[in-house]
Amino acid sequence: MSRAESGHRRRSRRGGRRREEDTNVEEHAEDRGQDVVREDDYDPDEDFSAEYGHTHTRAEAEAEHDEHDEHDDTAPAGDDTGGRRSRGSRRKRDGDDRGDPNRRGGVDRVSAFSAAAIKRVSVLGERPNQIVYTLAEQSKRKRGTAVLGGLMGAFGVALVALLGLLLYQLFSPGGGALAQGENSIVAPPEGHGTLTPEQFLLGANLKDTFGPIDERPEGAEPMTEDLVFGDAEDPEVNGMELTLSEGRVTDSCTSLVWGEDLGQSLIDANCSGAATGVYTDPDEEYVAQVVLFDLADAEGATRVARALDPNDTQTGAGFLLADTGEVPGLNEGYSQASTQVMGHYLAVSWVARTDGSPPGDDTDMASVSVAAMGTVLLPYEEVVARTQAEE
Repeated sequence: MSRAESGHRRRSRRGGRRREEDTNVEEHAEDRGQDVVREDDYDPDEDFSAEYGHTHTRAEAEAEHDEHDEHDDTAPAGDDTGGRRSRGSRRKRDGDDRGDPNRRGGVDRVSAFSAAAIKRVSVLGERPNQIVYTLAEQSKRKRGTAVLGGLMGAFGVALVALLGLLLYQLFSPGGGALAQGENSIVAPPEGHGTLTPEQFLLGANLKDTFGPIDERPEGAEPMTEDLVFGDAEDPEVNGMELTLSEGRVTDSCTSLVWGEDLGQSLIDANCSGAATGVYTDPDEEYVAQVVLFDLADAEGATRVARALDPNDTQTGAGFLLADTGEVPGLNEGYSQASTQVMGHYLAVSWVARTDGSPPGDDTDMASVSVAAMGTVLLPYEEVVARTQAEE
C-alpha cells in the first residue's frame, strides 16, 4: 500500500469520525433544546439571530462546510506535504468550527434557546420566579376570600331565619301564649301523694256566660295574688263558711300536678300561670283546695279538665298535688272534686274531711264544694271588663 493511499484512508476515517462527532453534538444539542423548549413552550426552530446581531445563516455555513470537504477530497494523493497541510488546515478549521457554532452550522438550537431565555428574562426581570409565586399567592387569597364570603353569607341567612322564627313565636296569635307558658314538665317532689278523688264532676264551658273570654288576649297581664285573692270574700253556702288560709300564684302550672299526661296537656294548652288557695271552715272539719289555671283558649281548658278526670281511660293517672301540709285530708282517704271551664280559664275544686273520712249521709261536703268554687271570681271580672270594652 502506498503512502498516498494510506493517507487517503486515514483522512477518510478521520473525516467519518468528525462527521459522527458533529452529528452526536448536534443530536445532543437538539435533544437538550427540545427538553428545555418543552418546559418553556418555545419553538426550537425559531431563529433569534437577527434580534441579537447574528447574520451568518445556517445555509451559508453548510455550503461553506461542504466546500471545505470537497477541497480536502480533491487534494493530490501523491503530495504528502500538501496532504499534511490539508490535514492541519482541516484540524484548524474543525477546531474553529467547534468553537464557533455560527460558522459550522449557523445559529443552532442551543443558541436559539439561549437567546429566547435571555429575551424572557429581559421581559420578566431579574427574578422571574418571584412573579409566578406572587401571582399564585394572590390567586390563593382570592379563593380564600371567596370561600369566607360564602360562609359569612350562609351564616347571615341562618341568623335572619332564626330571628324571624323567634319573632313569629313571640308576636303570632299563639306565639305570645307559648312564650309565656312552660315548655317542660316540672317533676313532682319525691314521696308526693297520688290521691285521686272518689267522685269527679266535669263542668263544660258555658258559652253564654264565658264566650267573651274564650281566648286569652295578646299581651294579657299574668295573674297575681291581688287579682285572684285581693277582693275575695269568705264565701258561705248553706251555713258553711270557708276562710282562705293560704294562697299563692305561680307561673309553673305543671308544678301543681303530678302525672305525665296531665302535665303535657297543660303545656299543650299554653298554660301561663296558676293560682292555688287552701280554705277551711271555722271548725276545721273540712278542707278545700281551689286551683285556677290560665290557658290559651277554652278548647285547651277542656282538654286539661279531661286529663284531670280519673275515670277517663284515654289519659294516664294524674291529679293535683295536695297543698294542705300535714293535714290528712287530700293526702289520704275520701275526697271529691269538680272542674269548671270558664272561657280560657279552668277552675278545679277539691274537698275532703280533714281526717280523710267519708262524708256520711249529710250534705256538708257538697256545700263546701260549692262554696269553694264560689271563691273563683277572676273569670267573672274579666268577662265584665271585656264586655264593657266591646260596648
